Amino acid sequence: MSQATRAGLALRTFYFRTGLLALAVLATPGLTSALAAEGELREFAPDRPDKTDGPYTIDPGHVQVETDIVSHNRDFYNDDGTRKHESVFMAPNIRIGVWDDTEFDIIAPAYTVMGLSERGGGHTRLHGWSDMTVRAKINLWGNDREGTTALGLIPFVKLPTAATAYGNGAFEGGIGVPFAIKLGGEWELGTQTTLAVNRNAIGDGYDPDLAFSMSLSHPLGEVLDGYIELYGERQTGPDAATVATLDLGVTYQVTPNFSVDGGVNIGLSKAADDVNPFIGFTIRF
Repeated sequence: MSQATRAGLALRTFYFRTGLLALAVLATPGLTSALAAEGELREFAPDRPDKTDGPYTIDPGHVQVETDIVSHNRDFYNDDGTRKHESVFMAPNIRIGVWDDTEFDIIAPAYTVMGLSERGGGHTRLHGWSDMTVRAKINLWGNDREGTTALGLIPFVKLPTAATAYGNGAFEGGIGVPFAIKLGGEWELGTQTTLAVNRNAIGDGYDPDLAFSMSLSHPLGEVLDGYIELYGERQTGPDAATVATLDLGVTYQVTPNFSVDGGVNIGLSKAADDVNPFIGFTIRF
């Protein structure tokens, strides 16, 4: 058995076990309370389902898994006439509390199935694993959420683990700056500015990309929260483009340490996917 085959089997096993864990949690709502019952933990604060990360970190000695169950992208309006359907299964962000204000994250590869239809009638079907990203999150202030604002730093590195169709084979990285502010009346605004250095489209160097997002959230009930978000990304270098989306979603907190969510990201620019619905969950141990 080749090394690539063994790696693929290991990743499939990981996602299968994660799925079984999610089903077990849904079947036994009291389980997560026991998993995270050691001492008093900070407020449950997933980074998903919006694109804006929070500045808050995981308590030391604890782990939080946040993932899509399935996400579907559709992109029909392209200059070359290509139409794309893409489904992404299980894209977990594994957040590990290291110190009181620091966590280490592993964003594991997701399994992707993509269909491309060309204007002339040709059709291509691709499938494979995406890249992996490792990052740290450092809270600079406001981790206890007792104040009005909070600020963090998220340095990250992308590892080129993807199949050829889903990656460029390059190491890339950058830093994100998440900020949160309580506006009163249970409204909360989160923003994130991210500077990344990415391999350019022709593969002869690296160019900076800048992204910014704003997410406004509010409770819709005792255990239900909703958000609306604007996201923009300006790419540079050859084939530079601007990606802009309007994002909407809700989170339902099943237990103090487990939530499910769903939403849709709507493309506002030609470079963005037209529509991207998704469902997912977060669990804290």
